[in-house]
Amino acid sequence: MLRYAARTDVGLVRQNNEDSFYTGCPLGGLENNLFIVADGMGGHKGGEYASRFVVRRIPVRLKETGRKNGVMNALREAVESTNKDLNQISREEESLQGMGSTLVMAYFNKTEWIVINVGDSRAYLLEDGELRQITLDHSWVEEMVRQGVLERDDPMYLANRNKITRAMGSEPVVEEDVFLVPAASGQRLLLCSDGLHGMLSDDEIAAVLREEEDVDRAASRLLRLAMEAGGQDNITILLAEYRDGTESEE
Repeated sequence: MLRYAARTDVGLVRQNNEDSFYTGCPLGGLENNLFIVADGMGGHKGGEYASRFVVRRIPVRLKETGRKNGVMNALREAVESTNKDLNQISREEESLQGMGSTLVMAYFNKTEWIVINVGDSRAYLLEDGELRQITLDHSWVEEMVRQGVLERDDPMYLANRNKITRAMGSEPVVEEDVFLVPAASGQRLLLCSDGLHGMLSDDEIAAVLREEEDVDRAASRLLRLAMEAGGQDNITILLAEYRDGTESEE
């Protein structure tokens, strides 16, 4: 039913990888239907700690909560409690002050994808050969683009695109965005950090997802192209494909 592949790399510029990911298939409990990508910030120690905390704590919270209050409530509670815990650690541990992480995650329930994001890591959907960005970046430059006061080819965009306006752990309370995507056979859902979408255009990403039938080869090719484009940040790619009647596999 689901095939997926994940790749992460430090890139060509950074000294350490502050990205983390989680894959929870095959289908089972809430934590087993889940895919997560997180991109940490706050320096070597803080960024790594924050992203790993996010991808490890959310599945634990989901396992503890289960479905008793509904799937949507469980997902949002897991995100919000993880954010609160991370913020508290940031305030208590001097070496971790100022840390935070983006979050993009997708839960699959056989009829739809529930996508949640905080920050500028993205979710894309390829369906019927067309790619569309599901999430909206929580970044200063993208908010300016949405308001019509800035273009993506403006030098100011390039100079400020790493300034995000929301992050896991930066405040005691987080406002996450939620998107519902009806499931259809043949869909491909891509979760990625800005190390991918900052290096490749949407058209370049779409071309790979259309041309590569195998999810492993598609993920590997996306990583290679991002490296060839400069690899200026950590790169994380999590690609899932839904097919009616197929078995989950790594």
